Amino acid sequence: MTALLSLIQNIQTLSQQLFECLTLEKQALDDNQLTELTEISTQKQSLLEQLDTLDKQRIANSSAKDFNALIENSKNPALIEQWSSTRQSIAACQQQNEINGRLLSKRNQLNQEILSILSGRSQTTAETYDAQGNQTGNTSLLAGIKA
Repeated sequence: MTALLSLIQNIQTLSQQLFECLTLEKQALDDNQLTELTEISTQKQSLLEQLDTLDKQRIANSSAKDFNALIENSKNPALIEQWSSTRQSIAACQQQNEINGRLLSKRNQLNQEILSILSGRSQTTAETYDAQGNQTGNTSLLAGIKA
């Protein structure tokens, strides 16, 4: 169980670093600091890759399908407390990332509207995202449907 506790501690440490990175990203977005956003994005990607690696280790080291139940059933107070704290850190990251994503989406929408006004074109295409998270514009309602 000490290896699992150490692994969860490492996940929490990285998730706290990710939260700090997301907070810096929000500040850079608010202040229109585009060069800093590039650096922050690189750091964020690195942290996400490290977290993914640790999460794969967590899954590999757990034979239980329900990891939360495994932790609760361990009756190890340190492990239970660490897992609870780690889950809270991860939830904070998810919430901050959602806020940043909404801000980026809104700015993109405003930029598109300004571009449409300046170019004299109306923007009627619906913007969606593909499986890789890239934004696409569809002119047909049936463009994403396959038989």
